[in-house]
Amino acid sequence: MADQVMFDWVEYIVFTMMLCISAFIGIYFGCIKGGQDTVTGYLLGGKKMTVLPISVSLVTTYISGITLLGVPSEVYTYGTQYLTSNLANYLVGFITAFFILPVFYKLQLISLYEYMELRFGHGVRIITSVLFTVALLSYVPIVIYGPALALNQVTGIDVQWVSIVVSLVCIFYTTLGGLEAVVWTDTIQGLLMVLSVIVVLTVGTLRVGGVGEVIKVALEGDRIQFFNMDPDPTIRLTFWSSFIGVTFFWSAHFAFSPASMQRYISLPTYRQAQISVFFLCLGVSFFIFFSGLIGLVMYSEFKDCDPLTSGLITRPDQILPLFVVKACGHIKGLSGLFLAGVVCAALSSMSASLNTLAGTFYEDFLEPAFEVKPTEKKASFMMKVLVVLFGIICVCMVSVIERLGAILEISASFGGMTAGTTLGLFLLGLLFPWANNKGALFGGLASMLCMGWLTFGTAVYKSTGDFVHPTKPLSVDGCSHNFTFIEKQLPDNSDVPVMYRLSVFYYSMVGSFIVVIVGLIVSYFTGFNKLSDVNPDLLSPIVHPLLPKKPKLYSSVPLVVKNSA
Repeated sequence: MADQVMFDWVEYIVFTMMLCISAFIGIYFGCIKGGQDTVTGYLLGGKKMTVLPISVSLVTTYISGITLLGVPSEVYTYGTQYLTSNLANYLVGFITAFFILPVFYKLQLISLYEYMELRFGHGVRIITSVLFTVALLSYVPIVIYGPALALNQVTGIDVQWVSIVVSLVCIFYTTLGGLEAVVWTDTIQGLLMVLSVIVVLTVGTLRVGGVGEVIKVALEGDRIQFFNMDPDPTIRLTFWSSFIGVTFFWSAHFAFSPASMQRYISLPTYRQAQISVFFLCLGVSFFIFFSGLIGLVMYSEFKDCDPLTSGLITRPDQILPLFVVKACGHIKGLSGLFLAGVVCAALSSMSASLNTLAGTFYEDFLEPAFEVKPTEKKASFMMKVLVVLFGIICVCMVSVIERLGAILEISASFGGMTAGTTLGLFLLGLLFPWANNKGALFGGLASMLCMGWLTFGTAVYKSTGDFVHPTKPLSVDGCSHNFTFIEKQLPDNSDVPVMYRLSVFYYSMVGSFIVVIVGLIVSYFTGFNKLSDVNPDLLSPIVHPLLPKKPKLYSSVPLVVKNSA
């Protein structure tokens, strides 16, 4: 197997070309085209962006290596239940386009969390900004780690060195070119991602005997499952957690992420922003669905010799790179193309995150610290420095992520811990005009404490082996290589407290519910806001009918008396 899973010179050339193209785009927008020396130019592309590149950039921002590596591994190990999360994408898109976007497009805020100050005061704004900073600094290392792990497998280069090289390219073009470089790099990288997914799926399907054989093997292996309607919230994934739970998770990202809103408001018209939301839903659904199909093809390939159990790999997320090189290794450059696509997904997510994080951190923490507001040029320079600093921090944190579990589950867990609280605060502000600043403050703090406790408590039980989710059947009966098979007994999960057995896919929902419930209770005891005192521009259109109607003011009209004949 060793010869089958290593890059040759063609793969290295394909991969290097992709990195060079990304770097050149940064040089073009930063040094040749210019326009990145103002806040609006650096963060919003001068509000001259168009729908197609913005839409592709939005998709590639959320389709990282977590999706391209994690979803196939998820379907291979646990079945297709996760694919029903695509239904949640469209629900979230509809809500975002018609009930959330009208508020923020009208406000045109550089920092999304400025909304919190307008609605609840400076303290709540600081809480949400801190949450966002923590969330991205824990999310980006996961994004980097996925492709670094894949490249380590096929090149033998240490994960840390791969992370450094890939991240340096990303930091370079993001720092120089701002949003324009990020968006146009994302566009090229997105096309490469689509091409690589389709090619690998096609070649892999032909290798295992065609579509009919894939479906037959998947049914025999109990991989096809879409409607597990068991309401038990401790089951890792059911229809309810993949639809309802993921609806809350994606809402936090599609609707209330600065990375998304920054792109929506960079478009010249509100209509174009709505269209970009629709394309975002289509693009994310495409990648989740086709990545899931690759997972089924992988199962057809490895149904008789699971590579994780038999010791060919050490982590579930390494299954896809092994499959790609084994299935496509005979076609020169193809495996390099696919792994370049995986790295592109990581670069796009990382660049978008760093660009947005720098802008948000500057607006919320640095600019208020200056007695005299910095010039546009100085502000743009400070944001570029922040991009570099945050990028270095993220690279250093990869070693921490390396010691945790499967990347899809890590992402859902860490995302739920922070995204749920942020989502709850926005929902409290947009949908509940009675909520006051004290309610938002206490609700946010309560959610942060509860979700932090829940996340780390669950991690402790998993790290000790006391809590393991059962997988679908895996076999090693057809393996031809030598290995030592040790059958592992599943622990009795009933000894683990129910709260720590809660599916991680519900974390965002639980976190947001805590904010809303605590926030409304505290607001009640400290005095609800008067509806007439709340600025309607800060509320979703869906609650406008609840607001008191202002009396119409009539101006006096002079009476004209006609002379009688």
